[in-house]
Amino acid sequence: MWFEPNVFPDEFGVPIGEGNLGGIVAPVGFEKPPGGEIGSPNHVLNDHSYCCQLTPSMCATGEPRTDKANQCYEWHENRLGQRVEDAKRLGIPFHLTEFGACLTEGPCVQEITQVAEVADHHLVGWAYWQYKYYGDLTTSAGTGSEGFWNQDGSLQAWKVKALSRSYLKATQGVPTLMNFDSETGQFYAKIKVNVNITEPTVLYLNSEYWYPNGYDIDIVNTDTNRILPRKQVKIDNSDPQNYKFQIIDKYVANISVHVKAK
Repeated sequence: MWFEPNVFPDEFGVPIGEGNLGGIVAPVGFEKPPGGEIGSPNHVLNDHSYCCQLTPSMCATGEPRTDKANQCYEWHENRLGQRVEDAKRLGIPFHLTEFGACLTEGPCVQEITQVAEVADHHLVGWAYWQYKYYGDLTTSAGTGSEGFWNQDGSLQAWKVKALSRSYLKATQGVPTLMNFDSETGQFYAKIKVNVNITEPTVLYLNSEYWYPNGYDIDIVNTDTNRILPRKQVKIDNSDPQNYKFQIIDKYVANISVHVKAK
């Protein structure tokens, strides 16, 4: 069962003229997952995050104002940060099931990048709204395309690039940090390794948009600050967009992964 907070008043913007108080994000009122108990394996808390919710003037054109980038970032940080704490209190996962819903390159790349950076900071999974236009009447876009394609069928490549961030699809242990630099394509992550897991870590890398000239990857034992030799890690780079590696030395407990574009 996926459930979410009330749209209002669990979160709402507090405008003061053209400024704001950063918005108010209240804790979820549920004391336990609806129909379940703390730690339920059958529940997920989900929410949406749009800067347009912050003030009435923020999205007069249907998209966030680029001159209010700092306020937007703060709103997303407050929103996701609170929901992560709510999920921890309830003992269940949190997933951001909707964000973006944008039309033009400048505001859209800002919104996508900010939300995705905040999600990385909190190790939160996400889904962009929307894949393609299909007569949707629930948003401020009207007949505009918030998806990946223009009305003439051409691809919004800039949107696909903004969304095609490097990330850990699966980990041999517990991920503790993840960060992608949308200016350079560099990626950095940390994992607390569990060598009893026999499946590899899978790192997604979009070669078309971020690494057309290739990339270098360092896997470092953070306890010794040394790059792991091949006798300690098994690497499968046969699929350049799904780089796999498995720690096979039982004495390696903590690693970092650094991807550098060539």
